[in-house]
Amino acid sequence: MKLKTTEKGFTLIELLVGIAILAVVVGAASMTVITMMRLSPQTNNWAIALRQVQNTGYWISRDVMMSDTVTPGTGDTFLTLTQPQISPPNKTIVYQFEPMSGSLKRLMRDDAGQQIMIAEYIYYDPLGDPANSTRVTTTPQKENGWVLTVRIAATHGNTTVTRQYEATQRVPAPSP
Repeated sequence: MKLKTTEKGFTLIELLVGIAILAVVVGAASMTVITMMRLSPQTNNWAIALRQVQNTGYWISRDVMMSDTVTPGTGDTFLTLTQPQISPPNKTIVYQFEPMSGSLKRLMRDDAGQQIMIAEYIYYDPLGDPANSTRVTTTPQKENGWVLTVRIAATHGNTTVTRQYEATQRVPAPSP
């Protein structure tokens, strides 16, 4: 094919500028990929810990709303709830910890002998720092019976997620 005199190819300077621009774009894209690969484990750890905290908050809040008495536990028994039933008269639900590694525990829900694992990687150290460990407290209220406050901490990898939940009973307290 014969080129016309008005048609010219790229000059050396145009090729060098094009290659320089391509190098900058490829460099930026590779840095983005490297950053994403580095953040992925951190994001996964955070998502796993958050899911454990949310699952714990859901189950405890759900059971508290149907309970007429609540007893914060000691040691590995975290919480005991009594729910009024028509038959049998009272149903007891016990939340207890099973050891995993160190201060990390697995939270189990025992409902009349049927055990369900609620969450893993829960940080529970009753003798440790109360600001960082999972805790449960009850506050009596004049009209609504009581309010249960649960502070839940979960650790996965090097990421810790902490949330606080409050729940009140829906079932009226038994009359004296």
